[in-house]
Amino acid sequence: MSSITPTQSNLKGFLLSLIAAVMWGMLPVALKEVLAAMDATTIVWYRFLVAGVVLWGWLAFTGQLPKLASAARRTQGFLLIASMGLCANYFFFSYSLNFVNGETSEAVIQLSTLFLILGGVVIYREPFLAVQKFGTVLILCGLLLFFNERLFELGSLENTQTLGVLIVVVAAVTWTLYALLQKQLLKDYTPVQILSVIYVFSLVVLMPMVSPSTVMTLTGLQFALLAFCCLNTVVAYGCFAEAMNCWDSSKVSAVLALAPLFTIATLKLTVFFVPDYAFSDRLGMLSLAGAALLVIGSVLTALVPWLYQRRLQRQAAAAASVDSVA
Repeated sequence: MSSITPTQSNLKGFLLSLIAAVMWGMLPVALKEVLAAMDATTIVWYRFLVAGVVLWGWLAFTGQLPKLASAARRTQGFLLIASMGLCANYFFFSYSLNFVNGETSEAVIQLSTLFLILGGVVIYREPFLAVQKFGTVLILCGLLLFFNERLFELGSLENTQTLGVLIVVVAAVTWTLYALLQKQLLKDYTPVQILSVIYVFSLVVLMPMVSPSTVMTLTGLQFALLAFCCLNTVVAYGCFAEAMNCWDSSKVSAVLALAPLFTIATLKLTVFFVPDYAFSDRLGMLSLAGAALLVIGSVLTALVPWLYQRRLQRQAAAAASVDSVA
């Protein structure tokens, strides 16, 4: 019998999810600085390199290396497409920061929550409940409020902000593709095994397009931030994977939806200490309210499946108790 109580498991899951949310919230801030001296492809390549070395070392040490040759063709195909999806997500999210600041990228990437729900409804025939529809409306209203001062600018395809937002939307779509396929791949592999394969695939695919030597041109601060981005990949996904092992996935997703708040808080703090800091949108009250609606909508849509499942379980238990009495 496990010595970990449900309370300890809940606390562990919450703390791990919170660490992942904080790490992902701070990530676009660090990436924006490094992009001033290194292209997005090379940054992503270094992130995959460090994470791949750590994961493959761990899997080799624990004797859990993924067995790919013996996998079914369908599984191999899913793994290939998932690898393409997550590789594209990393690249597009990083590349978008050439055109938008951290607050905007982290707000728009919340569309991945909505896309994942819609994908689950269409592909896996999951229910689309009333509260989820309400959460969807909050996400869309939140985006409109967030961009309230820039809606006219976003109407022009020649605007760099518009291009950046569109790239983040593509990043959200590609992440959704990876997430939907991971649900199938988890039948054969652990999350760490899946990520280890994706990292190697991405290293090979990106190799012809990277310039590793540019790391020598970074300032001390930029190198430290690149190191943070690399460790972020390992720590955030490690915490995320472990949280999924000890907590409900819907609860984990709800906590991860807080990431935009940590991005905004990081940049607000940066601007406070460095008033001339250039890479911040300096959001007004309406935009902040929009960000709050985005988070609330994402949390609602993430938690509803867990609440729905709990209700079904209670109904089943009640029915079973009635049958036993009869």
